[in-house]
Amino acid sequence: MDSESNDSFIGKILGLFQRLIYDIVTSPINLILVGLIAFLLVKLLRLKRKPSDYPSSVKMPPQLPKMPKQDLTVEQLRGYNGVDSNGRILTAIYGDIFDVSRRSDLYGPGGSYSLFAGRDATRALSKMQLTQSLFSDEYDDLADLADNERSTARNWHEDFREKYDIVGRLLKAGEKPSVYPSEESAVDGNASSGNKKTE
Repeated sequence: MDSESNDSFIGKILGLFQRLIYDIVTSPINLILVGLIAFLLVKLLRLKRKPSDYPSSVKMPPQLPKMPKQDLTVEQLRGYNGVDSNGRILTAIYGDIFDVSRRSDLYGPGGSYSLFAGRDATRALSKMQLTQSLFSDEYDDLADLADNERSTARNWHEDFREKYDIVGRLLKAGEKPSVYPSEESAVDGNASSGNKKTE
């Protein structure tokens, strides 16, 4: 009796399986859905692979040494555009100068944000526009920005602070640069302000 119930159970499963196959094969919509599910499963399995499984086609530039802290004028900042500065790329937001060199793919020549390289990006970020006319060749006091634009720029400033090192301040005309202690003379041996997250 047990063998008969097992045979009956197996027969029911085979019958259901045959009916499922028949329903899939005879319906174009079901065929499309099965194909889509298979495609998504393959994509999902590829995403779960380790990055080391794929050969790297993008060559990352060598890591630059940490830049000593220093204040710069707008004219001096222009020299740090990734071309004239041996790969060093700086950008300023709300008076702070950030070293974005490690993301030369974004801020370097040909990058999506190459307009930021060696420039004060505050006005462009406040207006959320990548337009050459928003980058000034002189110190920009940002006095004409609306409150919502200032808030947007401050949010960008906070985002950059989490990702990149601040290497100095952008100087107004006639302003004297600060003198920063060197890394070796820092009391606790760590002049940087916390760990920065990577992108």
